[in-house]
Amino acid sequence: MTKRLPRYAWLHQTLLNDIESGRYGVGTQLPTEHQLCHIYGVSRHTVREATRRLAQAGLITRTAGSGTVVIASSPVAVEPVFVSAFGSLQDLMRYTQQTRLEVLGEQFITLDPCEAARLHVPAGVELLMLHTNRRLVRDGTVISYTRVYLPPEFAGVRDKLTGNHPSVFSILQSEYGQQIHKVSQQVVAERVPESATGLVDCKPGDMALGILRVYFDNAGRLLTASDNFYIPDRFSLMATWERP
Repeated sequence: MTKRLPRYAWLHQTLLNDIESGRYGVGTQLPTEHQLCHIYGVSRHTVREATRRLAQAGLITRTAGSGTVVIASSPVAVEPVFVSAFGSLQDLMRYTQQTRLEVLGEQFITLDPCEAARLHVPAGVELLMLHTNRRLVRDGTVISYTRVYLPPEFAGVRDKLTGNHPSVFSILQSEYGQQIHKVSQQVVAERVPESATGLVDCKPGDMALGILRVYFDNAGRLLTASDNFYIPDRFSLMATWERP
């Protein structure tokens, strides 16, 4: 007896066949998520997973405001847009020199116990949170939605994050005399939060590579933190360890 494919796998194969046959030709728009649900009698989750796989195969691209467009009639090899190797603090500093933050919004927040624990500060602490997209310097590609946290005394950093700006680390050092001494990094699989808007090929509720980085001075005081939601297929994290 033949085992039935999961619905997302069936839809992925069906859409792949439709693209290869020319039903959805190169340069044309794929039906909307709602339309695909109606046409194929599947759930939104099934459509999202199937189209994610099509995007991963290089068959479609999703652009905010323009819908989903077919860009190839057969799967192509797709490499991550950006690969970063983090083996030291110097590697992390080098990474920030290759990206820039585009500030989309800001707000002061008071941390609840759960949020405070993630950032290694007491509950009730107030921080400035910036909603940003992180773009590559080389071509402007958005690789993540990033929430940046700053203590109120460093809120002026926000005004420096325009154009081809220095890294947050550089601004903290040049404007406030603060030096990053230690970084805590946590990597998890997370869903893109509702506050993420304007992302290409990724929307709230989709899975992303979540990396939380918290930066401290030599006294263990929080200087800044970044909560990053990396777009699938646009970022790859590489680490190498050697025996001393």
